[in-house]
Parts: sequence; structure tokens; C-alpha cells
Amino acid sequence: MKLLVGTDIESVDRFKKLLQSKSQLLKNIFFESEYNYAINKNNSEQSLAGIWCAKEAVVKSFSQIKSVNIKDVEIICAKNQAPTVLIEKIHQSDFKFEISISISHTKDFATAMAVLLMLE
Repeated sequence: MKLLVGTDIESVDRFKKLLQSKSQLLKNIFFESEYNYAINKNNSEQSLAGIWCAKEAVVKSFSQIKSVNIKDVEIICAKNQAPTVLIEKIHQSDFKFEISISISHTKDFATAMAVLLMLE
């Protein structure tokens, strides 16, 4: 068993500026479900920054064992539930793992942590 951790922090203002000037870019770097979840929140830029941090944290948690493309990491957010992770191109048959993420944000910064437990 191996425990791996990834973390990330981002400026919320960066995502606010992208929302105002390059919303199409955001639609290209986020899954549709991620973008729609965030855009329907009161503080869309905070949610987008948090989701981005979670994606980065997941990529970093895998970095010692497997290269993961950030475009393959989908963060599933639902009201009153902890966020979960789906990773395209990595299947449980490749190796056994569990991953847990936590996302937090303020008006200025967002952060996320991913904890990856390799079972075999």
C-alpha cells in the first residue's frame, strides 16, 4: 500500500479575468459538467478555481506512479456531497487505487488536496 498526496492553490482573480475575457478557453479546459456546475454558482470564479486546483492536485498525486493529463481528470461536484474524481484512460483494472479530494476557497484564493491510496 502506498499513500500519495497532491495539492494546489490558485488565485481566484485569475479565473474571474478568464470568465470575463476568455470564457471559451474555460469551456475547453473544463469538462462540461464542471463548467456548468461552477457557472451556476453565485461565485463562479471561486468554484472554477477550486475545481482547477482539484484537477491539479489529482495530477500531482499520480505523478510518482503514472503520468495523468489534466484534461482526463473530471471533478464531480454535487450539492451537499464531497467532490469525487473520474479519470479517463485510467481504469481500476490497471491498478487498484482510491482517491479522495477536498476543495476550499475564499474570495481571493482556492486550494485543493488529493489523497491517493495505492492498494496494490
